[in-house]
Amino acid sequence: MKTPVPHSFQTTRWTVVRRAVGNDDAAAQKALSALCEGYWYPIYAFVRRSGKSPHDAEDLTQGFFARLLERDMLATADPTKGKLRTFLLSCARHFLADEHDRANAQKRGAGLISSFDAVQAEERYAIEPVDNLTPDRLFQRRWALALLEQTLETIAAEYAAEGKAELFAALRPFLGFGKGAAKSYEELVAELNLPIGTLKNHVFRMRERWRKLLLDQVAATLDEPTEEEVRAELSELIGCV
Repeated sequence: MKTPVPHSFQTTRWTVVRRAVGNDDAAAQKALSALCEGYWYPIYAFVRRSGKSPHDAEDLTQGFFARLLERDMLATADPTKGKLRTFLLSCARHFLADEHDRANAQKRGAGLISSFDAVQAEERYAIEPVDNLTPDRLFQRRWALALLEQTLETIAAEYAAEGKAELFAALRPFLGFGKGAAKSYEELVAELNLPIGTLKNHVFRMRERWRKLLLDQVAATLDEPTEEEVRAELSELIGCV
């Protein structure tokens, strides 16, 4: 049985942007909405690091995506000239610089992003590293982490669909990114009651599957990329984390 891919995983595609410009395709609109749901926090972090208050950042983030869904911004999109994350960051800069957009942000965007939680957003921002990251660099970091988180959610869903949620929970630390140090193979052999060879195969397959999902996700944010371009983009994103 094929495991359904989480909705947000399929949304960061230039093809979606192309389809959305100049038509009312319901599928494209739905995908754009999911893009908002999946990537509102990098924009929120960018706005907060730009010096806006939590309340203003909430309004501006909602207003920014309202403009995106209205396709005002998408009309200028040219996939051949850059990456999706670069395009959205440029749009966010222009949006903040436009006094009229800022003044109308609350009216246009209130309640647009169903997953937006002002308290959660500020809690997440409060634990951002206290460093000299510029708004642009913080956006890049949060974009990269969003990609990583979405691929992890996808692979976790696949394991759960196969009745292997506990196995994934035990092996998840081998992927790194915030889950602490992995237990030794000897500890896991005893815990999972598996031969060490079988355990190592599970870890290898999990890593390979996650790598494939991550490369696919990165490729979706580029315009008809070569394998080399995808790997270069992934390397750049990892460097932002």
